[in-house]
Amino acid sequence: MLFFVAGIYLFARGIFAWYGQPIFYRKGTLENIDPDHLPQYLREEGVWNFLTGLVLVGKAILDKVFPGSMTLFIVFIVLLLVCVVFLAKCNEKYRKK
Repeated sequence: MLFFVAGIYLFARGIFAWYGQPIFYRKGTLENIDPDHLPQYLREEGVWNFLTGLVLVGKAILDKVFPGSMTLFIVFIVLLLVCVVFLAKCNEKYRKK
């Protein structure tokens, strides 16, 4: 249930960021981004938040169908790590120096 709720939150955060609406972002986070690069940041961040949410929701759904599957767990961890790495790279790329 927790994966599903977190996935829906990240999914919504990604959709809103993709369309340039930073309603799920703290003011302090957005202040660290150069205003000229804010639309590109939100678009890239939106894509990775959307994909992370999709992975979490998919994990929650597939856990109901295949409970206790170790293969599913390993694939989930790998996909989640990829999303987190690219989210971190996006933050480093657009952060004011």
